Amino acid sequence: MKCQECSVDFPKPDIIDGTAYYVCASCGNVHEVEDYRTYTPEERIAEFECQHGLKLPAGFSDFAGLSGPWVVRLPPAESDTAKYYFGEGFYEIERIAGLDPDTFQSIFDSSSLTVEWGLPKELLLLEGDGRTWIALDYRNSTSEPTVIAIETDEYTWLPVARNFQDFVLALLPYESVYDADGNFALK
Repeated sequence: MKCQECSVDFPKPDIIDGTAYYVCASCGNVHEVEDYRTYTPEERIAEFECQHGLKLPAGFSDFAGLSGPWVVRLPPAESDTAKYYFGEGFYEIERIAGLDPDTFQSIFDSSSLTVEWGLPKELLLLEGDGRTWIALDYRNSTSEPTVIAIETDEYTWLPVARNFQDFVLALLPYESVYDADGNFALK
């Protein structure tokens, strides 16, 4: 949720007697929401699946909203553009999209982001910066997506994992591939 005064994202609210108080860290504006209700991850997943007609993978809620950093190994890139974006053979993941539609980088943002970046609507964007994304790819199945890395210049994509569980197992700690300065350090 954004502040109406300065358009900065509100931090999580303080909830007192069922009223949520959002206080803008930038301008101090206070926004109140009476009868505030907190939703369980299961309720958010059901809401998303109903709205989008896609079944989230088993175990997704365990990783939704978690911050890394992690990296995942990619297959060799063929095109020059893909080599530019994915040439080191690894994709850095800062945070996996969360379940709360009122927070930054949520799975609920994916449909508008795919339109904005000209990506297939059957992708659920998990992490990215506009030019490159890690996504659940539902183009061949609405219930068992693969995981891909995709770039938005030529829309080249690389397979990352057969399914979400394999993706999670493939995550590596950032420091196992890059040094403290962000330089490639894997031997």
